[in-house]
Parts: sequence; structure tokens; C-alpha cells
Amino acid sequence: MSTPSTGPQPPRPGGAPQERREGKPGFLSSIKGPLLFSFALALIGGVVATLTASGGTDNPWRVDIGLIAFGAFFIVSLVVVAMLQLAAKDNPDHLSQGSGVHRSSEELHRQAVARRKAEAQRRREEAARRPDEGERGER
Repeated sequence: MSTPSTGPQPPRPGGAPQERREGKPGFLSSIKGPLLFSFALALIGGVVATLTASGGTDNPWRVDIGLIAFGAFFIVSLVVVAMLQLAAKDNPDHLSQGSGVHRSSEELHRQAVARRKAEAQRRREEAARRPDEGERGER
């Protein structure tokens, strides 16, 4: 997409289409997709429950049971779809960098081991010097 005044524009990171605006997410990443899927599933479940609960064509329709089934199908399917979306969402790369509070435990462990080794080395050196100093002071 180019205009005469700005020339060709570079592609956006992540391969996002340039027609889409910055603040507006796509259909799959917005809430519309899961809501429409849950509504369609709930509609089918509600109709099936209404027809099967009536017990045949001679009896009146049980709309109350159909509405209850519609609500239950809608809520359950919406929760399942939301959980699947959360499970499939990748973490941003900057979260694995390990800076500040989010430092990796491996880095902290390495620092603690290095501190302990340096402290042990310092103690060994002090212990090696002390007997020499004690012998000089007694003479």
C-alpha cells in the first residue's frame, strides 16, 4: 500500500495486513468469533432440547427447558473456547529475557553458586594465612 506523498510503506512486524488499523484486532483475536460460535452452538442445543423435551408432536413445546439448555450451552461453550484460546496464545519474546523481577531461576542459581565459591575461597585463604601469623607472633 503506497500513497504519492509517503511512498511504499514497510511491512508491519508479525505479518499483519496493512489494511487493518492499529487499535482494531482481527476477527479471530477479537471476542466476536467465540461469541458467534457459542451462540450458534447454544441455539442448536436449545432447539434440540426444546423438541426432545416435548415428547412428540402431540404435546406442547417445552420452551422453558430449551431456554435453560440455551443458557447452559452458551456459557459452557464460551468458557471452553476462551480456555482454548488462552492455551494456544504464545507468550511474547520479551518475557523469556529474564530481567528485573522476571529473572530466570537458573541465573539466580548460578550467581548464588559463584558467591558461595568466592566466599569459600576467601575463607580458605584467610585460614591459610592465620597459622603463619600466629607462629610469627609467638617467637
